[in-house]
Amino acid sequence: MADYATINKDLVFAIERKALENAKEEFVLDRFTDKKSMPQKSGNQLKFHRWEHIDESGVSTLAEGVTPASTEMVRVSITGSLARRGAWVPFTDELMEQHENAGEFHKQTGAELGYTLGRVLEKDMFTVALAGAGTTVAFSTIDADLKSVRNALRKANAPKYTTIKTGSTKVGTKPVNSGWYGFFSLNDADLARAATDFLSVEDYGYTDGIAPNEIGVIKSLGLRIIESDYLVDGNALFLGDGGIGSLGLGGKNKIEYIVRELGDAVGVNATGDAVTDALKQNGTSGVKSRTGSVVLNPAYVIKMATV
Repeated sequence: MADYATINKDLVFAIERKALENAKEEFVLDRFTDKKSMPQKSGNQLKFHRWEHIDESGVSTLAEGVTPASTEMVRVSITGSLARRGAWVPFTDELMEQHENAGEFHKQTGAELGYTLGRVLEKDMFTVALAGAGTTVAFSTIDADLKSVRNALRKANAPKYTTIKTGSTKVGTKPVNSGWYGFFSLNDADLARAATDFLSVEDYGYTDGIAPNEIGVIKSLGLRIIESDYLVDGNALFLGDGGIGSLGLGGKNKIEYIVRELGDAVGVNATGDAVTDALKQNGTSGVKSRTGSVVLNPAYVIKMATV
């Protein structure tokens, strides 16, 4: 007979950690965002602040003994929405009989739900980023398009990335090769590979500083290319450092694994009426986490789209 005893806190912690690892593996775009820690019960808004660049018109020609007009530092407040994402699966006593013990079942379930949650969060963030892009470049002739993207990022004084967030369960950074980063769908990534001056990641001659799913770089433009499972063909996204902010995963924002053991859940009878699970036949397990992202500086976010 399988052991259906309630799983203990240590096992729940291990399951949540694995779910988080799997989610972060899929949630690649989040590594290119500024992070904001929001304590629990702090409302449903994600709040950031940034400083505008000082306009060049604020630089004066000095005359002897005359104090020029001042210029101001402008602080911009940005807010985005926080939401909760979650998924759960039912299980039965017969399903549990297929596993040696409850721990094995819950480990497999938590791991798979973590992957699924990460994929959904990645799609959510692409939606936010593409909708908030400050510039849209027509997706037509790849060499000209990529040059337009580079020019827009340079005009905006968009910083290049030199570090990104790690994919570990702890909050940290790792160095990457300096550049702006562009995300293409798997099919459209072949267009980037065909661009003039594209250098494949296999030909870099080094392995350090390579971003997840990076396929190469447009050397003359400083655009590093990443392919993504979660972009629709005909849409590409380019980022400068500081373009997007997010709550992120990890640190205080963990993935919570929730279990209702056999007998704790409410079942249904043959006619669909809710009944107490008197024979301990039904249970549920699931994950949930808070999520949120917002475009911090639209000028640092470039969308390339088919017109």
